[in-house]
Amino acid sequence: MAVPADASDVRLTGLLRADTATAYAALLELRSRHREPVLGYARLCTTSESAARQLAAQVFTTAARETAGGVDPGVPWRHRLLLLTVRSAASWATDARAAGLDTGLLLLLNTSAPGGPPPPMLGAFQSLPARAQGLVWYGLVEREPETRTATLLGLTREDVVYDTQPALHSLAQACLRLRLAASDDPDCADFRRLIEESVRPDSPRDSADLRAHMAHCAHCTAAYEELSALRDSPRTALAEGLLPWAGTAYVTREPVRERGTSLVSRRTWPRHRRVVLSSVALGVALTPLLLFLLTPGASPRTPEDTAQPPAPVVPPPVTVTATVSATPVPSPTPTSRPPSPSPSRTARPTPSPSPSPVRPPGPTYAQVVNASTGRCLDIRDGDLDKGTDVITAPCTSSPTQRWRVDVGRGVLQSFADPDFCLDSRGSVDRGVGIWECRSVDGDNGDNLRFTVDDDGVIRPAIAIATALTPEGDGGLVLRPLTGGAEQRWRSGAR
Repeated sequence: MAVPADASDVRLTGLLRADTATAYAALLELRSRHREPVLGYARLCTTSESAARQLAAQVFTTAARETAGGVDPGVPWRHRLLLLTVRSAASWATDARAAGLDTGLLLLLNTSAPGGPPPPMLGAFQSLPARAQGLVWYGLVEREPETRTATLLGLTREDVVYDTQPALHSLAQACLRLRLAASDDPDCADFRRLIEESVRPDSPRDSADLRAHMAHCAHCTAAYEELSALRDSPRTALAEGLLPWAGTAYVTREPVRERGTSLVSRRTWPRHRRVVLSSVALGVALTPLLLFLLTPGASPRTPEDTAQPPAPVVPPPVTVTATVSATPVPSPTPTSRPPSPSPSRTARPTPSPSPSPVRPPGPTYAQVVNASTGRCLDIRDGDLDKGTDVITAPCTSSPTQRWRVDVGRGVLQSFADPDFCLDSRGSVDRGVGIWECRSVDGDNGDNLRFTVDDDGVIRPAIAIATALTPEGDGGLVLRPLTGGAEQRWRSGAR
């Protein structure tokens, strides 16, 4: 069931949380609206396109699970997804996936509180009404068109035009209030008016008393600098103040464009991605070389993302004039880039490249292999009849173990008999089976619809916060999302 294209994010969130027939469509619409910015931010956090897609998929899975569970993040949807990106990256930093994270971000996560550092303006931002938050985020940080911002927030264009600057002023006042409240010096409250007058956009008033006070007061100094930045460069100040990592890089990034109609192309990574590593013993500086993995992800909105990629071309080796091993460069003429803007700290060893991530099932018939058990999706006893159980079994060449994702209809279609598709049976506790694909257009069509995420998680439309999970000796169930390997499936032999 479709949802109105002009529904606000708040309305879509309500549909997603209501567990109605429109919940699945609401999730698809939210994903369509926010996927590209989230994927762009994930690219700033990772070292390869495949890792970025895997991280972005985890973010949407987590957001869907938390929303269905009633979690209210208290910030606009897209901002919430970006915060979840760093939070998800923090979980990567504790295991083998750390090799897929940007070295600067990895250093930051390893030296901050669990989950990553809190953005400095987040407390003040969350104290604003939801309407003001949305106007600040979409109107000033994202620079969405006024009509688009109005749609996302459920407002009129006139609301956006006239209320965005007052929303920014409210945030500046909240920042000032919280900065001064954090000070133990009772005199700080007396300087509030002087700080406000010193940062006025027109005819600012300089105060010798304020300058003398700020010489020994970190709280008033921080308040003054924060308000000055919001006045002079609001977009970058907001991005740095509301994101825990790479705020400026996020708002100044260039969209990634594919070449022609190719499903996979080489990507130019953001400037901050190049990190200079120095060697004291050799007295030389080397620019690290990035490993590009040509693995696309699956998306319910973009069928192109699910296609199988061509075999990657192995690039020629690079000659390095130092006694250090070098990683091959994917392009013979890379452009030089400046060092990472991350804080200068003790150099850490460059992590080894992560193993190839899960290649999710796509539009080509292939085995569907569980990442945890190594067993294949199969039809019990090869019985091609309505209602037959779908199970996991040791992988063979049997045609009943080959499936394809029909993104247009949102179904997993059997190769053994293309008239049959994977069926959730309308419940999370009845296992899964096969049913006639043509039923997808009927009253119980959602029973046949599944979403295959970029990380290989297969989620049913009837319960989007659950995933296809092996149980026991060959059984299959729909369990709440965990993010574990047992809920990830990869495309196997064709």
